[in-house]
Amino acid sequence: MTEITRRGVLVGASSIALLASAGLTKAQEGKRVGFMIWNTSVPFYSNLIKMANETAQKHGIALDLQSGNGDLATQISIVQQFITQQVDLIMIAPSDPKGIVPVIRQANAANIPVMAVNTKADVSSGAKVVTYVGVDDFVFGQKQGELVAQVVGEKGKIAYILGKLGTSAQLDREAGLMDTLKKHPGIEIVEKQAADWDNSKALAITQDYLSKYANGAIAAIVDQGPEGVNGANWASENGRTDVKFIMGDYPADVRNAIIKGTVFGTVNQDPAPQGTTAIEDAVLIFTGKGDTIPTPNHYLDLPIITKDNVEQYPAAWGG
Repeated sequence: MTEITRRGVLVGASSIALLASAGLTKAQEGKRVGFMIWNTSVPFYSNLIKMANETAQKHGIALDLQSGNGDLATQISIVQQFITQQVDLIMIAPSDPKGIVPVIRQANAANIPVMAVNTKADVSSGAKVVTYVGVDDFVFGQKQGELVAQVVGEKGKIAYILGKLGTSAQLDREAGLMDTLKKHPGIEIVEKQAADWDNSKALAITQDYLSKYANGAIAAIVDQGPEGVNGANWASENGRTDVKFIMGDYPADVRNAIIKGTVFGTVNQDPAPQGTTAIEDAVLIFTGKGDTIPTPNHYLDLPIITKDNVEQYPAAWGG
């Protein structure tokens, strides 16, 4: 084959690829996606929302994103509204994995595909979702357990701050932590309270723990989310350097606290790729390539961040 012919083949292949790409773009243009997030005021969701909107716009998808305001009845009502509107796909990030099931079934009956994003739905009772896009929160909890073992060793007492009770993240992270701590029977959780992923509640709980347990009585406080960072900073400012702090997630304030040494480490669940990946998976559905989506879970990475590697990872969100 001559150089000219070879170039012709390359140009031809390139043109075919472009045409195929253009065809895929047209296939999803104008499709409508309803996305219900249980509470968009939780800071974690800011970059997930941003990237979902940007990715949808890039692909010509009309994205209607609604907040459930932390209330199950509101979440159900929003999804029912999407069903009435006959959207092409429904995405849900529910606060109650079981409570959301009946309305998923309604979407199933209306032949509207449903995708879970960031928080799971309970599919054991017949509700069908295309996949779950997010992290494996059980593994998240296991990794927090690894951090606990690093700071406590084989014997010590810790206190635990939970997220919103009943959410899949809260349940699975706790189960994962307990799974790791089984291998370290000398580590005891002396108390746990729920802060609902709320900064002020987490600070109050931390202050309560530190007033209740004198210097040296507990080795660490573990928060399922990033909210405990204010408590970690407060402890440092008030001389409670005997207690190590472990967070979940990786916003800028947690990153800064790891650099300063007031937080020992965290597990980095980056929300931005969840927003991007969810919409990209929707594109695959709309273009007839839904069978290429990982099922039943499309899990994303969960690196552990400590002072040893913090410089390699920019914050997942926040300024």
